[in-house]
This record gives sequence, C-alpha cells and structure tokens, in this order.
Amino acid sequence: MTKKLLALGVGLGLIGAQPAFAAWTGEAELGAAISGGNTETTVVNAKLDMDAAADRWRHNIFGDVFYSEDNSVKTAERFAIGYKPRYFMTEKDYVFGLLRYDQDEFGGYDGRWTEVLGYGRQILNNKVHYLDGEIGVGARQTEFTNDDSSDEVIGFLGLKYVGRISDTARFSETLRAEIGEDNTFIESITGLGMTVTDSVSAKLTYTVRHNTDIEGAQGKKTDSITGVNVVYGF
Repeated sequence: MTKKLLALGVGLGLIGAQPAFAAWTGEAELGAAISGGNTETTVVNAKLDMDAAADRWRHNIFGDVFYSEDNSVKTAERFAIGYKPRYFMTEKDYVFGLLRYDQDEFGGYDGRWTEVLGYGRQILNNKVHYLDGEIGVGARQTEFTNDDSSDEVIGFLGLKYVGRISDTARFSETLRAEIGEDNTFIESITGLGMTVTDSVSAKLTYTVRHNTDIEGAQGKKTDSITGVNVVYGF
C-alpha cells in the first residue's frame, strides 16, 4: 500500500509543480452487442484515452471496461485505469512514469497495481508513421481470485505504432510486456480505424492478453477480445 500511495503522490506532485497545461484532448470508444432468441448475449466494451501538454510535459489518463454475459450469466468483467506522465528531454527522448490499476475476475485476479519508471524514444513521427518504444523497471502487486498474492519487481517494455493507410483509414499496434520473476504479462492491441466524420470514426480491434504463470483456479493463460467500436474524438 505504501508503494501505491507514494507513486500516486509523486504523480499528483508532478502535475502540481508544472505550469498550466493545454486543454485535454483524446478519444472515447464504445462498443456494445445484444442478441436474443435461443441465446441471450450482452457484450459492452468502452475505452477512454486523454492527453494534455505542459511545456516539455505530456500527461495521459486512460481507462477501459469490458463486460459480457450469456443467458444472464456473467462471463467476463474487466476494468483498468491509469496515469502516465512523460517529460521530454529532447525532441524525441523522454522519461516516463506509469501508475496503473487492473481488475479482472475472470482473468484470475481481484486487483493488480503496477508502477513503472522508464525511458522512451519517438523513433518515427511524421505524416504517415508514428512509432515509439519504451523500456523501464518497476513493481507489481497482484491479489489473485484464489486468495494467493504476488509482490514482485518487473521489467517493462512498450511499443506503439500508428500508420496512415489513406485519408480515412489508419492501422495501429500497441504492445506492452511486464516481465517479473513470478509472471510475465504481455498485451497486444491491434486496431484498424475508419473515419466517418471529423470527430467520429469506427474502429475494429483485436486484443490478446497472456500471463505465463497463471494456472488452474487463477484462470487461463491467454484470452482474446475482438471489438467493433464507435470512436468520438475531442
């Protein structure tokens, strides 16, 4: 708990110590499906990703929710929220912090805190391609659904790519890996977005999440989600 409060306090302190930053911009996504008849299925997928800048600082707040049920029986429920500040030392090089909380009952854990400090670089940033890579170290605390727990030091790797296919289409890939002694977690999010209006687009995503050492009652090692969302930019 002390680590979590310290990380949160540092993050809030960084915001308070900086000059006023520009208005928040970002994207809100929502996807839902409801089917009836012989099988009644409900699926809801929502995401929020917001950014703001202050001189050399960039702030990012993010969150996502996934819920599904089949014949009134809940089959998945996942929630995540996080904060990520970046400080650019040069035009391309930056240091970053990450504070994230995840909860995924069907993925095997009641709660997971992740705290990371690291270095990143914008490898590409032009009209067609955007690519950055990150490396860091941190800590992770996990409370599993079978009452086990884990507290470990982790290594962090991150990659984000966005490619412009045409004036109305873009491809994206976000990859992160948290490498610990007890467990290595890998998440890949592949997306294809199509612009509908200046502020609205449609997005197809495929997400794969893998835990190397989750066994038995803790849940399955790998789960995947395919989503079709409406995206609103602001």
